[in-house]
Order: sequence, then structure tokens, then C-alpha cells
Amino acid sequence: MRTYPIPFNEDARVTAVQNVPGLTRDNEALFDTLCTAAAKLFECPIAHISVVEQNTQWYKSVVGIELEEMPKNSSFCTHTIMTETPMVVPDLSRSAKFMDHPMVAVGGPQARFYAGVPLILSSGFRFGSLCVLDFVPHKTPAQKELDTLEELGRAVVAALEKAPAQSPPEPGTAGHDAFLALVGHELRTPLTITQGALRLLEARLDDELSAKLAKSSLKANGHLTKLIDAVLKFSDARTGELRLNEEAIELSSLIEELHLDHAAAMSEAGKMFDAPVCDVPQPVLADKEHLKICIISLLMNSVLHGGASIGITSRLDKNGDIEILIRDDGQLDGNVELSRLYEPFVVGGDLSKRGTSGGLGLGLPLTRRLVELHGGEFEVIADPERTTACIRLPKWRLQG
Repeated sequence: MRTYPIPFNEDARVTAVQNVPGLTRDNEALFDTLCTAAAKLFECPIAHISVVEQNTQWYKSVVGIELEEMPKNSSFCTHTIMTETPMVVPDLSRSAKFMDHPMVAVGGPQARFYAGVPLILSSGFRFGSLCVLDFVPHKTPAQKELDTLEELGRAVVAALEKAPAQSPPEPGTAGHDAFLALVGHELRTPLTITQGALRLLEARLDDELSAKLAKSSLKANGHLTKLIDAVLKFSDARTGELRLNEEAIELSSLIEELHLDHAAAMSEAGKMFDAPVCDVPQPVLADKEHLKICIISLLMNSVLHGGASIGITSRLDKNGDIEILIRDDGQLDGNVELSRLYEPFVVGGDLSKRGTSGGLGLGLPLTRRLVELHGGEFEVIADPERTTACIRLPKWRLQG
């Protein structure tokens, strides 16, 4: 399984990286000097400036070791570019996220200490990191040392962009704040009106099923309101970047909640919604609203295009990774191109027993992007008797 997350804006990010004039593979003494300063600051034998591209990582500068271009699966910096602050791991072998990493586990170089800062272009796109490594654990560095590492990182970016080094602007400039305030107001206003109307409707309905549908609509309205708040808070309108709002989630509670919310609608659509099954005993570190988007999207996909029976299962696979499975008993035609199901505005070609009405084909691509943002994988599995959408999250997201 992949060992790294994929930024939500990956295509735009990679394009921005490839268009930086000073970002060539030619070595320059200035960058070696900055790496040497970082290594001395943390008393580490190795420091480097990494460049993270689509599938690989290469180095603008390396001191203390010889490194060739490597796959992203062997990279720590693919994690660093996802952070807002320095990423520090005092002992990689004791970190649930990295203990099985190829650079940490037995058989590899067995790296132990890592500290790195994301390198962010003036455009807001992230292209790599300035980091230090050691083969023995370290204590957590002092904040002063981390502040200095960030200053060295800004010097790297300034040198590449041929601009004077300067501290980045404070988050949320006036223009950006005004944009977010306007968008937030325009989105929340109709939701507030809808919520009020639904509450009045719920209070007046005597029919049990109608009351349940009104209650479900109210929950969906509340979910959408939370989602808008999260998008405005954790996204960057300039670059299309989306950040995770991680928390410990009980998958059983989440799945049971979604089952309860959608059972009435499923019944009205003539579908059998099987009782959920959850065999994940520990909380999972994830963005709850993002996971909800993914699961609801897949459920709606099954309602529109699937068979008569739909179910949700969560479990650990044989490798200990987390799986969330949305199954239905619909069948994909043999002419369907599964790989194209993850493209926007594509529903996979001619379908048999799976209608193509009711959607723009955006649900699966969005789900894939959000799952990859969590460092996971998403796939659709077509069997003769059922179709399964599988969200797979890395085992280091298990808590406890």
C-alpha cells in the first residue's frame, strides 16, 4: 500500500513546481551551504533539499550522504509538504506512521530522527522540504531551532525565486478574508432558510415516514453547513489546497449514524439497506466530514446505479489497514472501463443493470482525492454478483 498522502491540488502543484525557473537539478554552492547550516543546527549527519514531483522525489542539494532520485513511497518529505508547521519525529521507529516505512524498517537504512519544513513558493504551492536526518533518535528540538530551520527554508525559496528572503505574510490577507466572508455568507444564508423551513415542516407532519424524511433532510442540511465551514477554514482559494481537520473517529458510530440517516430514503427508493457491520475495534484518526462525503457519495452512487441491496462494512484487512466497503448487488457490464470511473464527468461507459442517470460523475473522483489526501487508496471492484467501492486507509491511522 502507498505510504504517503497525495495533496488535493496535486496536478496544479506539480505544474507549479515544474515552472519554477531556478528549480533545476544543477547543484549550487548556496544550497549546499544552507543544508550544511541545517545539519549543524540539529547536530545531524544528513540534510537535504527535496523536490517532490508526481511519482518521485529528487534533490536540489544533499550533504552527508549520496542520494539518487527515489520513489515517493521511500520519502518522508511527501508528508512534510502536507504540514503547516515543521514536521519533527524524534524516533521514527516508535511512530505508528513511520515504523513500517521503507527508510525506517529493518532492511532499509533505518533512519531514526527527522525534522523538516515545507518549502512554499510565493504562489502558495508546496514543492518539497528542507530537512535533517539521523540514524539515532534525538530529543524534541527547541522551538528556537525549529524557527531557524523555517528561516533557512524561506532562504531556499527566495534563492530559487531570485527574491530577497522575507518572512511570509500573515495568514488571511484582507482580500482573502473578504472573499471567504462573502462566500461564507452567500452559502450559509440559503442553508439557514432551508433549515428553518424544514423544522417547521417536521413539526407539522403527522405521517411517520414523512417526519423521518424531514428529520433526515435536517441532518443533511446540518452536515452541509459543517462542510462549508470546514472547506472555508481548511482550504486555500489561491492554490486549490485542502487540509485535513483530523480527529479520533469511532467508525462504528459514524457508519451507524449514516445508516440511520439514509435508511428511510433507501426504502423510498426501493432499496434494501442492510444493517452496517463494523469490525474496527479502535478509533481512526481522520477528517470526519471528509469521510462522510466519501461514504455518502458512494451510497448515493449505489442508489442511482446499483442493485436492490446495499450494505456498509468496515474492517481491517490482512495487512492491518482499514477498509470501508460499500457493496451493492448491481453488476458492471464487461465494456466498462474501471480506470475511467475515477475521472470527472465520466460514468464508465455503457452499463448493464446500472443506470447512468442522476449524476455528473463527480462522486468517485472526489472520493478518490479525499481518500488519497488521507494517505489511503480507493478502488471499485467489479465481481460477477456485486460491485464494491473500497476505501482503504493506512493502519497508522488506528489510534491506541
